Amino acid sequence: MRPVEELIERLQARGGKVTPQRVLIYRALAGDASHPTAEQLHARLRGLLPHLSLTTVYAALNDLAEAGELRRFSSGDGQVHYDPDTRPHAELVCVRCARIEDAPAPHGQAVLPERVGGFRVVGRTELIHGLCPECQVAVDAQDAQDALAAAALEAETQRPETAAGGSR
Repeated sequence: MRPVEELIERLQARGGKVTPQRVLIYRALAGDASHPTAEQLHARLRGLLPHLSLTTVYAALNDLAEAGELRRFSSGDGQVHYDPDTRPHAELVCVRCARIEDAPAPHGQAVLPERVGGFRVVGRTELIHGLCPECQVAVDAQDAQDALAAAALEAETQRPETAAGGSR
């Protein structure tokens, strides 16, 4: 995303609204790598501007997206996320915790042809789904616990006194 002052000038030149609420939204997005939803951004900014409406946040985000200053995408969680980084890149999406990060280059940077299958290409979103490092650790720990529990259960069923008809 452009520096906020440059963004304001560009949007004004296009006839866009530039209100104090929108400037607050633009400033909150500058350098934000969290890929927020409108609702997340609204919740974050309500502490600074209690009367900020969700409708205003959506309008500002949609105006920025239509001006090409913001990328809008769905990560598969049923919500629309916004990314101020409009350079070609892919997003990494954790299938366990829904964390979203920008993928390192060269993912998502391949040059697309002007047309694909008769469609004129105007943009793209590339999502790479997997497990983030923290979820990998949690899944590995759960797998280890499950293996221990299965081994203990197997050992218990192999003991003669617990077999069917055995005495205790």
